[in-house]
Amino acid sequence: MRDQGARVGLQPPGVRAHMLKVIGAGLSRTGTHSLHLAMQMLGFRSIHYDQSRLNDVLFGENQSPSFRRYDDVEAVFDLPAACFYRELLEAYPDAKVILTIRDLESWWRSIDVHFNQLAQVADEERFAVRAARRLGVRFKNSETDIFRRRLRNFAYGSPTATEFLYKKRFAEHNEAVISSVPPTRLLIMNLSTGDGWEKLCAFLERPVPALPFPHAHLTDYDNPRPWLQKQVNRRARPLTR
Repeated sequence: MRDQGARVGLQPPGVRAHMLKVIGAGLSRTGTHSLHLAMQMLGFRSIHYDQSRLNDVLFGENQSPSFRRYDDVEAVFDLPAACFYRELLEAYPDAKVILTIRDLESWWRSIDVHFNQLAQVADEERFAVRAARRLGVRFKNSETDIFRRRLRNFAYGSPTATEFLYKKRFAEHNEAVISSVPPTRLLIMNLSTGDGWEKLCAFLERPVPALPFPHAHLTDYDNPRPWLQKQVNRRARPLTR
């Protein structure tokens, strides 16, 4: 998961409201970053892997939350927003939902590598971390670990990727989205099997771009292609004005 616009806070003052149009309900490692880049190329203001706007809900600090938190953007993808697709649909009744899916075994292999090797979480209960936080000392890596730990606990039931539990949560989440979102408002995309511009643009009623559909990772371990980011930067509108 990569942070694209995630550190933007609640709607910035003076920013013209756009209202959320697309809610990404797909879980991590299902092509959410590629879809986020595609939406930017289509001119949508999009956020991927939001690490700020839903934290009060995610951390249990707000018992009566409003989910009108994305008035200044048009699309949001990946966790944690994907876990709150129902609430976001209620807050934005005209929005559509895109569920990115993937073969279960392929998804698990990607999650296992990404969560258990490339983006591990440290134990937030370590004495040094707890003592530092009491003293007001902030360690960037520790705060990142805390966010990841709470997010993964909420979404998957464990901060460490375990095969049975994660596969179960993945299957249950996808089934819940498909059964609860009206078919006219739901698009299911499997980027790994070739879904791309034609399916996406028909759903959004947008013309198909002449450029190839973006695929953010050459493999599960590579960074976005430089030419892809150049095309996205050229076509995307800035998040704030």
